[in-house]
Amino acid sequence: MKILIIPYDGGNQSQAKASEDGVTRTQHAAREYHRNAKLRKARTKARATEGGDQRQRKAKKTGGSTGSPETEDGEKLPVRQQQQQSSLHTLLGVSRADPFKTGCSSDVPVYVHEMLDHAISYQWSEFRLSDDGAGLNAPKAEIMQSVMKSPQAWYAVIFAGATHDAYQHGAFGAPKQNEQLRLYYKTKAIEALLEDIAQNADMVSEETLLSMIVLASHGTGEKLRGADSAKRRDLRLPFVPHVHGVEYYSAMDTGSEHLNAVYSLVDKRGGLRSIRLRSLAICIQLYDIYASWKKLQSPHFDLLAPTAYAISLRAHKSDAVACDLLGEHANGFHALLSIYSTLDHLVEIAEHASIFSADFDQLIRCYSLPKEQRCQGKMPNIALVKFTRWCVLHDILTLPAPASEADHVLELEEHTISEICRLILLAYAVFAIVPMLPESKIHERLADKIERVLHDAVELAIPARHPELFLCVVGWGFMCAHKAVRSGKLGKLLRSFVAFLEYQDVVKLQADEWPAVADVMKSFLWLDAYCEEPGQKFWACACGLAQKYFTRD
Repeated sequence: MKILIIPYDGGNQSQAKASEDGVTRTQHAAREYHRNAKLRKARTKARATEGGDQRQRKAKKTGGSTGSPETEDGEKLPVRQQQQQSSLHTLLGVSRADPFKTGCSSDVPVYVHEMLDHAISYQWSEFRLSDDGAGLNAPKAEIMQSVMKSPQAWYAVIFAGATHDAYQHGAFGAPKQNEQLRLYYKTKAIEALLEDIAQNADMVSEETLLSMIVLASHGTGEKLRGADSAKRRDLRLPFVPHVHGVEYYSAMDTGSEHLNAVYSLVDKRGGLRSIRLRSLAICIQLYDIYASWKKLQSPHFDLLAPTAYAISLRAHKSDAVACDLLGEHANGFHALLSIYSTLDHLVEIAEHASIFSADFDQLIRCYSLPKEQRCQGKMPNIALVKFTRWCVLHDILTLPAPASEADHVLELEEHTISEICRLILLAYAVFAIVPMLPESKIHERLADKIERVLHDAVELAIPARHPELFLCVVGWGFMCAHKAVRSGKLGKLLRSFVAFLEYQDVVKLQADEWPAVADVMKSFLWLDAYCEEPGQKFWACACGLAQKYFTRD
């Protein structure tokens, strides 16, 4: 409907009736309307004629057929391949134009843009150090610029976004087009990636590195169906109670060939600090730590900045509970420094882990309050807490395993003490810093390592000299074994840890002794939110096994 607006002068009725040449305003409006209608009709007819001429010229140029796709050489595709290409084009919306020209290709459907928005809003927003507007918008802007600039980044980021969205919605929550989109876009990402590498060799762009690390972290992402609703967390929330969304990446295999290529290319560029895109450098850093965590090995890259720097960025005020935790945790490690001076670096890492634990615990308690009762001055920076945990885990993983050979007994004892402390840190990490699912086998491997070091500790009479340290490591070994995926040797392993408990004289093997055991565990590292429940199960099970198998007559 067209509306013609005619000026009205209510103060001069005589002028509103007719002009000097005798034409009223009503007549003038009608003449203008019909004149504009004729002009629109003429323009429409001209465009239709021009479009028909263009189609005729195109039909002659392609051999007279506009309905059969051809290859770049002009050779027509087989009928079945034409149908497959047509269905993919229909699915991916080739005929739909992107009105804002935000991507490498404008012919994409709304659904693709939804997946791009999901990736930028809920995946890449994690790679930041601050919760403020600038900290949140920086990674979003970097990734958007990358996908606008690079085809391989475009395909890879949208593929990852669709995978993340499918996982979030569960096994049956994502539409069928999601799975088709992931398969198609992963293939296109690899094609664009190989083409770029063929042209640039080792001098690839940062957008290519972005594509590679995305493909590495989503190795089997095209097959991911989503988590069970009972286990799934809402990945869209800015904060979830666990702050440990590693289940998503654990659900997929690592693309090792892509990850190794990233290692090689970044090394040739001069390391992570040479990367201009800050969010990309953080992404590579974190996935390097995660991949190393799964293998219990030292990460490939050094930290972008020391863990102490991340801790120095803390701006909140610790509440009373957090101060108590900071005063209690890591005291057991400090007590060892007066005897073993070589543990100074390990104790520093334990202190950083204690600071993270106190901040994390305070964050959980703040979010348990109604919004109006949350004090911003006492609210830890969520992004910084998330980043600090990876820095602490990196430092723990870089601790070297002590050499098994020593010149004399005292040196061997110090090496064994160092290994016990390292394994306590690793066990605490798998429960509270970056928890992993039992299917990762980390718990089982740590339980085996702890059992082996306990044999050495008994031979060196460490239970008598350091009974609390010995009780603590036995407790972590039992908790790791109890958490591990059930295996045929689990019962034997648990009985072995109960037998080691017989060497300590700190507490009796009775159920009511748990508070005393908990005090010993807390004097090293502990977090009730993650450790209290498995700790109580450990002690109850240990006391039950002791009564069944080790009760003296």
